[in-house]
Amino acid sequence: MSGSYGTFSTKEEERRKRTVPDSVLIRRVYQYAQAHQHNLRIGIAATIIGAFTGLAAPYMHAIAIDNIIETRDLSAFIWWIPLFAAIVLGNYVFQYIQTYQMRVVGENVVAKMRDDMMEKLQVVSLKYFSEGEIGRIISRPTNDANTVRIFIRVGLTSILIDISSIIGAFSIMFFLNLQLTLYAMSILPVALVLVWFLGKYSRAAYRKTLITTSGLTARMQEDLAGIKVTQAYAQEQETEKKFLKSQDENVKATNRAILIGSSYTPFVIALRLVGTMIILFFGAMATIHGVIQLGILVAFTEYQFSYFMPLVDLLSMYDQYQSAMSAIERMFDLIDTKVDVVDPPPERSVSLQ
Repeated sequence: MSGSYGTFSTKEEERRKRTVPDSVLIRRVYQYAQAHQHNLRIGIAATIIGAFTGLAAPYMHAIAIDNIIETRDLSAFIWWIPLFAAIVLGNYVFQYIQTYQMRVVGENVVAKMRDDMMEKLQVVSLKYFSEGEIGRIISRPTNDANTVRIFIRVGLTSILIDISSIIGAFSIMFFLNLQLTLYAMSILPVALVLVWFLGKYSRAAYRKTLITTSGLTARMQEDLAGIKVTQAYAQEQETEKKFLKSQDENVKATNRAILIGSSYTPFVIALRLVGTMIILFFGAMATIHGVIQLGILVAFTEYQFSYFMPLVDLLSMYDQYQSAMSAIERMFDLIDTKVDVVDPPPERSVSLQ
């Protein structure tokens, strides 16, 4: 089977290269989400507000240290404790809202994409079923759709939270002390180069994983469908060899993707340790010389954690993002499959009555 769409056989699917940019895929997915804009807007707003309420805690700690503990005015805890409790409770409420709303959006978007895929399978030409592998076709509305569903429900929400946390943390840090913030940001270019470098290999690895998974699904479907013929001609051992070969290919591709994905975190953790040492050294010098207060230094160390841990999570989500983009491309590949033989309109169709 050849053509720009409908690569459902082993050779065609493995030979085809990725040609659609992420921006095009994202715009097309957003078109599916437009029917649920109300839920999407509430979810995004709750995500951003929840991220900023979470960032208020370190600043509250700085106030407690500089204005309450060091001044020994413990009566100020009368207003500090209720305010701090309200911030923590608000953060929980907004997290609950964004989780619910984004899951509603994710389930509905994937359901509509799955409907479009199944609708296309009703009219697609017979050669796609005779020359292709049914398991590879079924893998798209099942395995690939589940990958996208999980990403929209969890990954997309995490990305929004992480980006909001990073931007919010740096905004507050700039407000507290410009020079110390610049020291804290000095290692970010290294992290960005790391993301760009590993991202090139991550996409290819996850695309290979999805291809081998669909191949394994196709192998299982064909083996089970023809089990009677296999047993009748005593081909059990040959069938087992083919299955084990498909499974080994899938395991190797998955292990390679895991190897690339797991390499993100150690590098970022090492960068975080370097960043912590930079903040503690220059922050301690500034505190000793009276440039900043002790509470500000404590808040800086917490904000350094507040933007580095989201950065670690963002890198892991970037890995999931690569997998989701590969799955979305394969789903649209089925949706965009060209129909070679188009049925005539009802008024011109041949009636069997």
